[in-house]
Amino acid sequence: MLNHNEAYWQQKGASLTVEAIVAQPRLWQEGLERVKAHEAEIQAFWRKSDTDTRILITGAGSSLLAAQASVNWLRSIVPNQIDVVPATDLVLMPESLHYNTVLVSVSSSGNTPETVKVVERALAANPKLRHLSVTNNASSRLAQLAQKHCEGLFIPVPEGTSNGSFAATSEFTIPLWYLMLLVAPAGWSEAEKVLPVLQRGMNHFFNHYAADIEKWAAESRNNVVVVGSLSLKAVACETSLKLLEMGNGQVMTAWHSMLEFRHGPKLIINRDATLIGYLAARAEINRYDSDMMAELTRERSATAQIIAIGHDALPAGVKPGDRYFHFAAPELADCHESWTTLLYVAFAQLAGLYSAIALGVTPDMPSRDGKVAKVAKVTVY
Repeated sequence: MLNHNEAYWQQKGASLTVEAIVAQPRLWQEGLERVKAHEAEIQAFWRKSDTDTRILITGAGSSLLAAQASVNWLRSIVPNQIDVVPATDLVLMPESLHYNTVLVSVSSSGNTPETVKVVERALAANPKLRHLSVTNNASSRLAQLAQKHCEGLFIPVPEGTSNGSFAATSEFTIPLWYLMLLVAPAGWSEAEKVLPVLQRGMNHFFNHYAADIEKWAAESRNNVVVVGSLSLKAVACETSLKLLEMGNGQVMTAWHSMLEFRHGPKLIINRDATLIGYLAARAEINRYDSDMMAELTRERSATAQIIAIGHDALPAGVKPGDRYFHFAAPELADCHESWTTLLYVAFAQLAGLYSAIALGVTPDMPSRDGKVAKVAKVTVY
């Protein structure tokens, strides 16, 4: 698995993380089958909505980023207003929840304190509020709130989605996948069409680039900045978060929108920073991303490094950075950009895994001092 055997991963305290990473293509397939088995239940839930119904998706951390990665595609399929609002904001302003709303809670653990409190308060204030829970934990508080609520909906995820590893791997992509399937059942045919492309692309990435990314991760670096456009902004943020968490805070990270980066933040390339850029697959977006990466490669200092991630191989002589990794998935150029987020996050997962090992951190539990927990500890008033 990922160019090492099981004994190696166990010795490095990384076997759970590796298992979660490589399981994703299979879990996507099983997740689609599970969702489709509940089609009648899902359709009945959404038939109660009219065109004025607002869909409000809330969560925190990687779960919120999964929502942000999915929302552009959801808005292209669903005619209703769809908003993504952090639970860490909603818990401070519960009055922003309106009557004619479907509340969608997304939480990998299903026990995120702020998200749980938002849902509890909303259901107490409006017992007829419809609530869709997207979580990997069927025994969690959020799953129970949806299952016990007369206007609730919860569809379990495949077995093995959560295996105890700290890294949000399948615990990022499965909520993302489920949001796209459950909020937009009208898009299932598109999901079925793109699924084999995603599976093939991720397996290609694992088989062809695991060793190269391991070597890259072993290089000493102090600053990493990640950029991406539209839905890939969420992947940029997830990458920044993953490298920070998996390195137990030893490497400083940041993230920006691809085009916003040139408006001041790009000055970070005047020092020994590593810049990771996610290149969109769609040509009309990619042209902006490619211009930005060429500009950064041209202007960076001698000690800066540019890493580019794309959907497919590039023409001979085209080099958008010092290193380029891709998924051999040319079909993504004709798909909505939200789908690419399921693939591109694989770089964050491998980079986080190998960086942790290079830094002497245990990937399955990087924060051994307890300063960062898998489920954040917070007092919610």
